[in-house]
Amino acid sequence: MQNLEVRYMGLSLSSPLVAAASPFTGNLDSIRALADAGIGAIVLRSIFEEQIRADVQDMESALDLEQHAEVYDYLRADLPMQIGPERYLQLIRDAKQAVDVPIIGSINCISAGQWPSFARKVEVAGADALELNVYDIPVAGLEAGADVEERHLEVVRAVCETVKIPVAVKIGQQYSSISHFVRQLDACGVQSVVLFNRFFQPQINLQSLTLGKGVNLSHPGDAGVVIRWLAILRNQVQCDLAMTTGVHAYGDVLRGIVAGANVAQLCSVLYEKEDFSCIEQMKTDISAWMAEKGYESIDQFRGVLSEPADGPMHGFSRAQYVTTLLAQ
Repeated sequence: MQNLEVRYMGLSLSSPLVAAASPFTGNLDSIRALADAGIGAIVLRSIFEEQIRADVQDMESALDLEQHAEVYDYLRADLPMQIGPERYLQLIRDAKQAVDVPIIGSINCISAGQWPSFARKVEVAGADALELNVYDIPVAGLEAGADVEERHLEVVRAVCETVKIPVAVKIGQQYSSISHFVRQLDACGVQSVVLFNRFFQPQINLQSLTLGKGVNLSHPGDAGVVIRWLAILRNQVQCDLAMTTGVHAYGDVLRGIVAGANVAQLCSVLYEKEDFSCIEQMKTDISAWMAEKGYESIDQFRGVLSEPADGPMHGFSRAQYVTTLLAQ
């Protein structure tokens, strides 16, 4: 078998396959199964800003009932993130003891506030790295796009200045200039940008006229937009790039790496094959392709089709669009 080892955010991974944050990475049984299946790293299930603040409200209510004014005032100074869900921090500790693959914490947040202090707790708990999942829908119409971006950058800067472990930022596609925003993230000191977040979409029940939950799994064809941006961004930034969304087979992983990805995060495919057998199959198929092409390591072909920082493009920008339409 060829050498599938890679470096991601300074961490040594046995393969470029990473388990994305999902319910599968929120319990020890699945975490152990993923490691046994040969996954390269595991991003733990995200903890949400709302979860932490809900815990804080419960604590505030208890303190109010106790009417210990001095204690209350002392704890309130940094209460929103100082308490935090202990169970999440314990999951990090347990995962680090249970498996021998890098464990990456995941925080889903939109406001700077006190987030650095909880990020520090994730670091102290033993996480090898931290992924900030920026999921924000500015619905009020009062913020300009540049203001939204600056708010997101404020979160990233604050966390990067607080922790010493590598920080990744997982973003969606809803930025007016993705290249500019990713370059700004790179300037903040992040070690990776993850492309792209796949948001769950609301489902309307026409019978009850209510909103329901809906699992929004990806499809293989969804990887195309990710691969395009990997190729465009690879030579514009110094940080690593991770692909996610639409990664269902070894070919999706290889196309991402050829475009410039350091790793590929798996999520929807794990739902389809819950025994995680797809992981070993992908590794076998990637190794066979490398042997056929004469590659001994992944570094030999990473980014070979990425767009140069200057000079003639390979076709991932507008030129490919025009050429395809004119050929019809």
